[in-house]
Amino acid sequence: MKMTFDGKVAIVTGAGGGLGRAYALLLAQRGARVLVNDLGGDFTGQGANPSYAAAVVDEIRTLGGIALANGDSVASREGAERIVAEAMQAWGRVDILINNAGIVTSRGPLWEMADAQWDTDIRVAATGTFQMCRAVWKHLWDKDYGRILNVSSGSFFGMGSGLGYPAAKGATWGITRALAATADHHRKNIRVNCVMPTAASRMTHLLGEDVDAAMKREYLPEAAAPVAAYLVHDEVPCNGEMFRIGGGGFRRVFIGITPGYRSSPADLDMETVRDHFAQAMAVDGYTIPRNSIDALDADAGVDWSAFGPGII
Repeated sequence: MKMTFDGKVAIVTGAGGGLGRAYALLLAQRGARVLVNDLGGDFTGQGANPSYAAAVVDEIRTLGGIALANGDSVASREGAERIVAEAMQAWGRVDILINNAGIVTSRGPLWEMADAQWDTDIRVAATGTFQMCRAVWKHLWDKDYGRILNVSSGSFFGMGSGLGYPAAKGATWGITRALAATADHHRKNIRVNCVMPTAASRMTHLLGEDVDAAMKREYLPEAAAPVAAYLVHDEVPCNGEMFRIGGGGFRRVFIGITPGYRSSPADLDMETVRDHFAQAMAVDGYTIPRNSIDALDADAGVDWSAFGPGII
């Protein structure tokens, strides 16, 4: 049967173009009512232009969908709360949140990076994700239903220039894991997952003309949207997971822990670390922890399960 979002209300941030637009259009085409949020600034976060969100709303309505435009900033508590309140006022509920908004300001040598560049990158992608999740979380909690998709980036693996953007996108992964663990512990029907999309956007020209052209040819935003939509659907089978998406494919991304090496605390010295370093690096037999408690050593002599989903 065709998967739909009939009766659902979705908020998509940064949806005035690129990936956010593709997510919003697909959700609306499948029956969701969509609040299209976009401040309308440039890719460095400067300025504001409500026409970006309005244009996407016009597209959705032309296709027979239902949508509203919103130009508030996700980077403040007040802005995030207004975004959620507008959807609630219009449709009485919020079921889906896709935290897509993000910008890049910090590139080049670290010693040339200004405080304002760091603050802007963190404020939109990391703080914006936090603000939006906080604004909607109690509503989802009380009705025991919600789907949140946070948007990270492959820069999380390491980027040749710039620090603020990969740091912010790494934070979205931590937010995802923490909220998913909380929902699981309390057996709430709330799923919080994360994607690392590869797609052409207004920012890809920063990578050079050749890369930008290849991205526009091979990695259209629409090719990432079906995976994102599935991850906010009723049927999504996972919680707290990350996926690399784009170009028509998707792959799981995970952080694992190797079996490593363990001695008694009194016997562990620098030479022992040196002698067993390769053992710690070997990935055979790795485990994937569900939360911070699950990541602790099983043989440490403490029943860590008594502490809940993770306090360390």
